[in-house]
Amino acid sequence: MKKILVLWTTFRSTSTAFKMMMQARGDFIVLHEPFSLYYYGSEERKSDRCAKAEINPAYNFQPLFQDLINKAQSQPVFIKDMALYIYDRADEAFLSHFNHTFLIRHPAKSLPSLFAGWPDFHLSETGYAELYQLFEVTKAFLGQVPPVIDSDDLVQKPEATIKAYCDTVGIPFMPQALKWDPKICSKIWTLPWEGDWHTYLQSSREFKERDRKNYVSVENNEHLKQTYDYCLPYYQRLYEHRLRIE
Repeated sequence: MKKILVLWTTFRSTSTAFKMMMQARGDFIVLHEPFSLYYYGSEERKSDRCAKAEINPAYNFQPLFQDLINKAQSQPVFIKDMALYIYDRADEAFLSHFNHTFLIRHPAKSLPSLFAGWPDFHLSETGYAELYQLFEVTKAFLGQVPPVIDSDDLVQKPEATIKAYCDTVGIPFMPQALKWDPKICSKIWTLPWEGDWHTYLQSSREFKERDRKNYVSVENNEHLKQTYDYCLPYYQRLYEHRLRIE
């Protein structure tokens, strides 16, 4: 069985830049959040975030999952996706089809960005608790800690972080993929529930710290403050397991 390399994460976590790096490698079929189709657009959908989206039975969990498995039989597949979408479907049969990795970002940085796009976001949409739950289930299934990388390491020490990631998952490190052609952005599958979150990537060529824009800070918004207090412990528990980057 050929396993799918997956990066499980939360919203606004530098994950799309990571996906672009994987596209720049050229040795994987790279898919953008395929399980979001199940979560938002299937007959079994779990969210009304995009209530007007056309419902497609091909996006139901089982056919969608089987399509991923089928794709992986012909060449290596990488996906980045939200743990929120599938954490409650992650039984042993599901987990066995993936080479699991995790990406985390401090909620003080991710939540203001999420708020800018979805000012009405619910606590259940932050995904930190679900990411931690999926991590724990995966750790128990594997009998070892799956790789966790932190967004700060990724943007501050990209070469060392990606090299450590590649070494851990058993793929060759390709330093040339740390810089990419912005035209890759045109291949990003922008889903109807994502808004314009990927606009800034039109000029992105590498991992780097982003300007904070004029985001509302956690301290200045009660909704953000309550959400931050909820998410932070899950982030901290995952942070303890991150790959240590020298």
